[in-house]
Amino acid sequence: MTDQIRLKRSSTAGAEPTTAQLVAGEPAVNTADGALFFELDGGTIARIDGRKAKVDVFTGSGTWTKPTGAKIVWGIMVGGGGGGGSGRRGAASTARGGGGGGSGAAVTETTWDASALPATVSVTIGAGGTAGAARTTNDTNGAAGGNGGTTRLGNLPGDYGRAVGGNLGQGGTTAGGSAGAAQTGGLFDGGAAGAGATRNGAAAATYAKGCGGGGGGAGLTAANLTGFGGDGSGTARIGTTAFGGNTDDPELAQDGISNGMTATGGGGGGSGLAQAGQAGGAGGSYGGGGGGGAASENGYDSGAGGGGGGGLVVMVTYF
Repeated sequence: MTDQIRLKRSSTAGAEPTTAQLVAGEPAVNTADGALFFELDGGTIARIDGRKAKVDVFTGSGTWTKPTGAKIVWGIMVGGGGGGGSGRRGAASTARGGGGGGSGAAVTETTWDASALPATVSVTIGAGGTAGAARTTNDTNGAAGGNGGTTRLGNLPGDYGRAVGGNLGQGGTTAGGSAGAAQTGGLFDGGAAGAGATRNGAAAATYAKGCGGGGGGAGLTAANLTGFGGDGSGTARIGTTAFGGNTDDPELAQDGISNGMTATGGGGGGSGLAQAGQAGGAGGSYGGGGGGGAASENGYDSGAGGGGGGGLVVMVTYF
């Protein structure tokens, strides 16, 4: 018969032995936490944690709970991307502007000594900005997108950090819709978007430090010339850009591209004659700005803007 030596143990998460339960040099284990304890000379308890790190990911609002035995915590916060504006629907032989793209969200990264954080921290995830709606009535200017929401840790404005959402793109008029401006409310700025135009939409600013902005939507000139949508921007973490749409090939505007944490903006929609304007590409997950929608002539719907990508929080605890 094989003898077994069983250490003092607990299967309750967070439970730790006291000096009254151990003698110097005696070990004990917590099987729920994967931690080993033993009593030192002098009557203190040492802890050795078998875990390397714990990762908590939030794509929706909730509460982060500090794990037992935490030493260092690293967090990344991504705001919601701005929504793109839609294009104008107007009469032939008049200038009709595409919608402006929404800008990318800011990104914040922070490291804490775990003792500086309370036992629980509220997590608020910024929503992606709404897309400007397609115009279904003749002689109607495009609709603006919506601002992206702010992602934060703790109470307003963010006790333990925040990342502000991207700015909206304006709808097209007889000129192109204005682009969402660069978002500076974080450690890494969200990229500026591309403006709409009465022909080719503008590309978003190249390589944002945070999340990328959306491309501008294409318009139609008074001479009834069509245009291509502008490209969404890449980022410092993602070198690829999302292409704008066109009606020649045809190709739809590309949605933003993600690396799993941050994203590029969507491409702007392309315009054509005797057809609906293309919609802007959606901002990538997480935090990418939406592309602007294309203009159309009366009798055909204009292109909707692309919605912004939602926000994100990742908390990595080291033991």
